Amino acid sequence: MERSRLVRCVLFRIRPRCRRFLPALAVAPLLACSGDDLTGPSVADGFDTGRRLAVSADNGKIAFESQRDGNAEIYVMNPDGTGETNLTNNPALDTTPAWSPDGTKIAFASLRTGDLEIFVMNADGTNPINLTNSANTDLWPTWSPDGTKIAFHTFRDAGSGLQSEIYVMDADGSNQTNLSQNAAIDVNPQWSPDGSKIAFMRQVPFSSDAEIYVMDAATGMNQTNISNNPAADAGASWSPDGSMIAFESSRDDDFGEVYLMNADGSGVTRLTNTGANANPAWSPDGTRIAFVTDRDGDLQIYAMNVDGSDQDPLTAPPGRNALPHWGTAGAGPLMTCVEGVSAARARIDQLLSGRPFLRAVAHFSLTRVQAGVTNAERNFGILMDLLAGAGLISAQDAAEIKDLVSPC
Repeated sequence: MERSRLVRCVLFRIRPRCRRFLPALAVAPLLACSGDDLTGPSVADGFDTGRRLAVSADNGKIAFESQRDGNAEIYVMNPDGTGETNLTNNPALDTTPAWSPDGTKIAFASLRTGDLEIFVMNADGTNPINLTNSANTDLWPTWSPDGTKIAFHTFRDAGSGLQSEIYVMDADGSNQTNLSQNAAIDVNPQWSPDGSKIAFMRQVPFSSDAEIYVMDAATGMNQTNISNNPAADAGASWSPDGSMIAFESSRDDDFGEVYLMNADGSGVTRLTNTGANANPAWSPDGTRIAFVTDRDGDLQIYAMNVDGSDQDPLTAPPGRNALPHWGTAGAGPLMTCVEGVSAARARIDQLLSGRPFLRAVAHFSLTRVQAGVTNAERNFGILMDLLAGAGLISAQDAAEIKDLVSPC
């Protein structure tokens, strides 16, 4: 299977023609998939986005990739799924976001120059800068814990083959160095919390086996297979204390599930059992794991406790949502009143596109909410409930819009 076909498949998507190549598919963004147009239930159809969860003060926003706008964009949302905001707003594909340790920047891969490059932007989406400036595919950035370096995988040394290497560079894009130096496909690097190691996926080209390796972050030495399973293992994500690694594997079925293991590869525990599941990402406080699943008919982001309990949706259709990366409390402030009102206006414009008078009434009510007028938020909530009662929006829509203005 040539690389152009690989990047059109999806990691752990349930397609017979892709299944035997699952390990290699980590070279591609999860959503960059052509073919079947899978659709899931819509919010208007009563899709249950789950209860809003208690949020630790240590957990900041979640960056993720979404195709709700017709192409892949980098979004952020609050830890409970509220406040979804498009940061990139670019017609090219933007994917694989990664928060900087201090929460001021997001590294990501983008096709906006014609080939996939590693960019970095401010936490609000401003000032995107191309760091790699390579004529080849560069993907999946990960920051060192001190924020001075970024590791990524690249095909620049592949020639006409599928060889991919783990590179590391300074945070400004300088000193790009091949760290893994192996003829295999090495992809999806993830820096350990103490900065001493990098976990990554390795696959021999055209093999159905893929393994999770770790190596010394400073030298690339001591490359060690820690998953040691004939199935496809990928998507390593370190726990905040570095003692455990969440990952995805097809070891128990062809669909892919999320597992947990100790940092040395021992003590493997299966966490998911419904649908295809991938892309685990730890919360900074170590109590939750975000992941991607198709259990509702399309790719959406869920979060669960580290023992696999309380699996709750954070995103909902329309559009596929995937590749979550959880930032620390410094990773962008939680939604402000101004941001919440802006998001509520956009949602109302979408839901009431054919009813200009009702849109105007709702906008006027939101203006009063933002201005802090007494009882304005309560009255706005009543308006949303009335619209839901009249069947003009769903009860779920009303609840979520009210959530957006709760910071006011």
